[in-house]
Amino acid sequence: MDKAWNKETESERICERIKRCFTNRWRTGYWVSVVYYEPEHGYNLFFNIQPRNAYSRSIPIARLADCEYSELLDIITEVRQTYHFTLNYLNFPDDQVREMRRKFR
Repeated sequence: MDKAWNKETESERICERIKRCFTNRWRTGYWVSVVYYEPEHGYNLFFNIQPRNAYSRSIPIARLADCEYSELLDIITEVRQTYHFTLNYLNFPDDQVREMRRKFR
């Protein structure tokens, strides 16, 4: 199966999408959620914004269908070098969550 994305350029696209949404406002929380989606064996990435005393917004920034775990780590590593946001992992096995938390401290 041919992939609809390229590992080398996908991290650049993700950083560009974060750049468009990020406004570094005072008393506002920013983080990236990485969600494992089992039916497609892929991952979704969301950029989350929460101003103080307001509801949070979740903006989809990437959809990586048919992605291997090692490819995800490479993409996240490149994005993490640009933006040092907190990463939130959803629907991952416990051992992968521990590995990613150790790697992306």
